[in-house]
Amino acid sequence: MSRVRSIFVRWESGLVLLIVLVMVLGQAADGDLLSSFNLQTTALNSVVLLCLALGLAPVIMTSDIDLSVVGTLALVGVIIGDLTAHGTNTWLAICAGLAIALLCGLINGLLVVLFDLPALAVTLGTLGAYTGVSFLILKGLAISTFPNVIVSIGSSNLTGTQVPFAVVVLLVIAVILSYLVHATVFGKSVFAIGGSRKAALFSGIAVNRVRISTFVISGFMAGVAGLLFLGNYQTAQAGMGSTELLPAVTAVILGGVSAYGGTGTILGVVLAAVLLALLQSALGLHNFSGEGQTMAIGFLLIIAIGLPPMVSNYHDWRRRRASGRLKFASASSSSSEEGK
Repeated sequence: MSRVRSIFVRWESGLVLLIVLVMVLGQAADGDLLSSFNLQTTALNSVVLLCLALGLAPVIMTSDIDLSVVGTLALVGVIIGDLTAHGTNTWLAICAGLAIALLCGLINGLLVVLFDLPALAVTLGTLGAYTGVSFLILKGLAISTFPNVIVSIGSSNLTGTQVPFAVVVLLVIAVILSYLVHATVFGKSVFAIGGSRKAALFSGIAVNRVRISTFVISGFMAGVAGLLFLGNYQTAQAGMGSTELLPAVTAVILGGVSAYGGTGTILGVVLAAVLLALLQSALGLHNFSGEGQTMAIGFLLIIAIGLPPMVSNYHDWRRRRASGRLKFASASSSSSEEGK
């Protein structure tokens, strides 16, 4: 356990170093990167990414995946926007939207767990389904007028500061989720299931219940992301937030959560989200297109998936080599003593 912990400490330290490196190089290349205005804009633009990543982390820790989060985001945003446009009380509309998000997560979990279906295929299907419902609700139109409460939640600052309110809320959620994952029986069950589903089942863990719960968490966080998207960009339309899936998955994997499940930290996910937000901002300041930024994030995802196995294989090779040398030295010593 101490070895695993030390690996993650090094991983998170590496993320901190990368953040500092991006800040230094980005500021040297363009003096606007660390300006208060740009940092505030970057923080606001990254809240949806961080929200989705925090929800995806427990799912991936159990070796599942949820590709439907951007579909849930769009559906929740469209429902809240449509309800408020028809005069529904703002808080009632928000509660209805978040309830739908919980339902979307529950549907994903039930389909994957109870019917023993592959999460990749199921959530890809529900992504299309949730997005399709969004199209049916708005019929291809868009909503761009929202109550002040929603706008304030997504884009206002803390009183007397330039710190976005949404960022503070997400950091609080990250602390709660970190406690849930790293300091509770539920969190231990998540890691045990990701390590070996059969072993977790034989050890008495309610595997199905825990897996369904992770999908519900993912759905709820996608709903929160939909609410924040509305407040920040002030538009509701089918397919909104679709470009956030790749950065969110990358933030989870780059944050140290194994794509095979069983390992990871919430702190690493937060640091990776900060790194990606700064990287996107730096590339944007240098007029990189959206496609160029997507390509860079794609490369980061490939590196984040491939690097841990490569490092592990390298350490295994070194151990085998050292063990072979010890055996050779021991055999040589025995031969010398027999000769005497």
